[in-house]
Amino acid sequence: MLVLAPANFLTLALVDGPLGLIVPFLSMLGFIPNLGIAWVQNGFSAAMALPHLVFWAPQVAILGNYLIQAPTNASFPYIAYAIVFVVNTISLLFDVRETTKWFGGQKNVA
Repeated sequence: MLVLAPANFLTLALVDGPLGLIVPFLSMLGFIPNLGIAWVQNGFSAAMALPHLVFWAPQVAILGNYLIQAPTNASFPYIAYAIVFVVNTISLLFDVRETTKWFGGQKNVA
């Protein structure tokens, strides 16, 4: 949470960036449903991984494609996109495991 939230809120500064609204939109769609999930379940659970998978997987694909095609540079959008790409890619690796646990019946709340 201490890394995911700041990285994904960083995307709000990118609405005028080269990729437009799609990156901030997908960041928020991966984040906002978790507020409701945490509230309904009275804490953090593996169910919170599902919105990440649904919205951040396409976002990571878009960002990866952009980072491969754009010339490497030190501009704010390029660095911010790279940060979000790395952070959300790592998160997705954990989210696959958590989603598998959730659908496998492990519905514990932390």
